[in-house]
Amino acid sequence: MSDLFDDGNTRVSFVPSIATISAPTTTELNAGTALEPYITPAGLQIKASTATVDTSSLASTFTTQGAGRRSFAITVEMKRQTPTDTAYNLLPYKTSGFLAVRRTKTATTAWTSGDVIEVYPVTTGEPELAPPAANEVAKFTSSMMVTSDPSTRAVIA
Repeated sequence: MSDLFDDGNTRVSFVPSIATISAPTTTELNAGTALEPYITPAGLQIKASTATVDTSSLASTFTTQGAGRRSFAITVEMKRQTPTDTAYNLLPYKTSGFLAVRRTKTATTAWTSGDVIEVYPVTTGEPELAPPAANEVAKFTSSMMVTSDPSTRAVIA
């Protein structure tokens, strides 16, 4: 059994429109902007959480729980670049689209039918500029609010 490596094996795009998020097409995904060249090594933060639902009753002597609502907190830390600053200009406040993520396959491999990916419908928050620091590139963080149910195991059509 081999371990999976993250280095160079995550593809991320901001896609303007997807008709069916559980089965996006390669055409839709290719219409997006690749973000992995701009994202810092630990900059893709997609944190899942699940609320608990108390399922016990007055007759219970033990607290039982079920899985409740899910949510995702998404932040993406990216490098700023000259002369075009692609990522920063792509994601101003209240930009709506889809964050598409494919893991464990070389980032340079094209979106391929049958690949399992994550698709998050999002709207961006105000970009947070990182304070200047010695020996670092200029960076910003884009917070992304999930606006409807995502598909965390979508299959590319």
